Amino acid sequence: MKKILFLAFMCVTCLALHAQSLAPVTWSAYGLTFDAPRGILVEEETEETFLLNNSKFYITVQSLVSDGMTKEELDGMLKDYADDDGVKEQSEIQSFELPQFYVSTLNGVCEEDRCIYACLLSKDGGSGFYLSIIYAESEKKNAEKILNSFKIEEK
Repeated sequence: MKKILFLAFMCVTCLALHAQSLAPVTWSAYGLTFDAPRGILVEEETEETFLLNNSKFYITVQSLVSDGMTKEELDGMLKDYADDDGVKEQSEIQSFELPQFYVSTLNGVCEEDRCIYACLLSKDGGSGFYLSIIYAESEKKNAEKILNSFKIEEK
């Protein structure tokens, strides 16, 4: 019995260690902070694009010209991005709010991988962002946690 409990404990421990833990990252150009897998590689960080990747995630955040943009425009903009990128099996667009953002999002398939696409507009109207999270099938919950973690540092 002790061997079975020990083996079960070891399996749970290995799964916990294998799971991707998330840690905050910041796109310094905008003070935009969100959770991403610990140790993810920042591939590009410019005024226009923040690109991160590892073996299970490919995250792209791009700034949008948000002057005069309204939250009602987010759905159409998101659909255009998803169509332009060839996202297949698109879900219905969902809209929700984070503490600092209005968000429109959809799920789909990008080539063979699952993806989440989103457009975010800060509630003060000062910043807009396009987000693409391409992820391994086993990382759906973490991809959703990433989407829900966006915030802008107060200045």
